[in-house]
Amino acid sequence: MKSKAAIADHPLHPMLIVIPAGAFIMTLVMDILYLITDQALWWLGTLPVILLGVIGALLAAIPGLIDLIGVAPRQGAQRIGVTHMIINLVVVALFIWNGLNRWSASAPPDPGGTWLGFWLSLIAVALLAVSGWLGWEMVYRYHMGVVEHPESKDEAARRRGEAAA
Repeated sequence: MKSKAAIADHPLHPMLIVIPAGAFIMTLVMDILYLITDQALWWLGTLPVILLGVIGALLAAIPGLIDLIGVAPRQGAQRIGVTHMIINLVVVALFIWNGLNRWSASAPPDPGGTWLGFWLSLIAVALLAVSGWLGWEMVYRYHMGVVEHPESKDEAARRRGEAAA
């Protein structure tokens, strides 16, 4: 299915998700670096990265939702797409909670121990991996956002003919 939110047949959603995905993963990396080094700079730097991730995720959700609305109701991709969307909304909610928790803190957490922000980052990034798997499942299995070229259809027909022979 060709993407309805695209520029020159290039779907916008996969182009935009790299920003929030990278920001959310970077937040976890910075949390781990803070745990290892006890350098407050790593903890302090997470807030703008979380903000970038949340804003980027909400912007990426718009073309994703436009594409999801275009999926046929009984198509397997719709169930996967809705699950993908729900997981991503949970990830964004966890990072909003994480950002507010950090914003309201008067100082970085005690070095050497874990804290709520670390666990929120870890859980959210694990969910992000599941959501990313589902997103690519829609692309590879159901061809969401893929423009079918005549050559690929001809090749698929040729292979079916060879298998039947």
